[in-house]
Amino acid sequence: MAGAAAAGASLGFGASAGGLARVAARTAGPPIRGPVIRRGAAGFSQAAHVYNMRFDNVLPTLVARPLDSADVRTAVKWGVAHGVPLRARSGGHSYAGYSTLSGGMVLDLRNLHTISIDPHAGTATIGAGAQLIDVYAALAASGLTIPAGSCPSVGIAGHALGGGMGLAGRRFGLTADNLLSAQIVTADGQLLTVSAHEHPDLYWALRGGGGGNFGVVTRFTFRVHSVPRTVAWFVVRWPASSGADALGAWQTWAPHARNELTSIFHLNGGGFDPVRVTGQYFGPASDLGSLLAPITSVPGAGVSTGNLGFLPAQLMWAGCSSLSLSACHTAGTRPGGTLPRESFQAKSDYVSKPLPSSARNALVDAALARAQLPGSGAILFDSYGGAINDVAPAATAFVHRRVLFCIQYLTYDGGGSWLSATHARMRPYVTGGAYFNYTDPSLPNWQTAYYGSNYPRLESIRRAVDPHHYFNFPQAIGR
Repeated sequence: MAGAAAAGASLGFGASAGGLARVAARTAGPPIRGPVIRRGAAGFSQAAHVYNMRFDNVLPTLVARPLDSADVRTAVKWGVAHGVPLRARSGGHSYAGYSTLSGGMVLDLRNLHTISIDPHAGTATIGAGAQLIDVYAALAASGLTIPAGSCPSVGIAGHALGGGMGLAGRRFGLTADNLLSAQIVTADGQLLTVSAHEHPDLYWALRGGGGGNFGVVTRFTFRVHSVPRTVAWFVVRWPASSGADALGAWQTWAPHARNELTSIFHLNGGGFDPVRVTGQYFGPASDLGSLLAPITSVPGAGVSTGNLGFLPAQLMWAGCSSLSLSACHTAGTRPGGTLPRESFQAKSDYVSKPLPSSARNALVDAALARAQLPGSGAILFDSYGGAINDVAPAATAFVHRRVLFCIQYLTYDGGGSWLSATHARMRPYVTGGAYFNYTDPSLPNWQTAYYGSNYPRLESIRRAVDPHHYFNFPQAIGR
């Protein structure tokens, strides 16, 4: 009994029977129906690790996998009652590792992955742990989709809550723009349904306010969109010597192209295709000759186009054209998953005025410099405009509605100094904004960068729904 008393004292409790009971409860974890995997147990390392291997040394005390919203409520109530910090995880792709923590509890939502479609209402209800490739597959079977990203194992929750940009974005808007309602467990243990008519302030905040804030969302109801039997894809390539001119042509064309067309400009630091544009068009490939003319006229262009069924196109963008649907998941996250985890860092910018030649040349030079370093990297430009910019900056929490495109700077397996230097070099040419889903833990003034003029309202909502700031992380609203 003396050993038990010492254990109780080391955890901050007295040696009374009540204190020991609290220690035992804290050690056991929340009393949910789903599994609770404690540090030291078989399978803990795989359960604890997130997608980005840079955070493999950040280990919680336990990983809880609820089976439903009731389990989530139980886990949140338990965490609050025992003073145990909590992080919710959908797909585990947080760029800054915010879906894990040292000590405390990770609430892994992978079992909340049900997808149901109401064709008459034009909606889909999706569990917070569903991965994007499974969302695409389930909806495509009914000729439907929601706009979202191309990485197959990203979880719907974090993606939607931070905005959600992808290759249907200019046609249908961000993932968050299509959110009709959500269920969320708040720090007081309530399960709330939020929509334009119920808790409208919280509904506003969830559309771009970022994952990890406000509570644990357990399911989403989205507006769905019909897709044609086939969509067109295209890739345009140039040699590095044409990079600055190609970027100049792309930036004056892409944000103003037909809304059915969304594209991404790539400057690759290493590997093949140093300069390219990839894109998706909701129409036949036969239209692309004229639609792409403003960029294919840049000397050195090589063009590939084609038609694919909608789901095969999403598998192609995911890098899974030769894989089965089950294999198109990160290993360990779903049965049969084969895709590897990665080690990377990123930063982002928004651009509201076309980049001058000095900036474009600097970006091309930066990509060429990255190719000389170990590992690899890229500078990616996501085209905005279209349905994304049809929404007013204050209509949802996602504020970046008056921009031409977003720049993402990525480096794999090192290259942190290159990343910081390249990002700093663009300061004179960008808005100062950043995309929360390309989370940058070293970003100064992140409140304004991520949320702009919407931050004060977000902070007020956070104080109302989570006054003791239980849901917390280094860049949490109201921190």
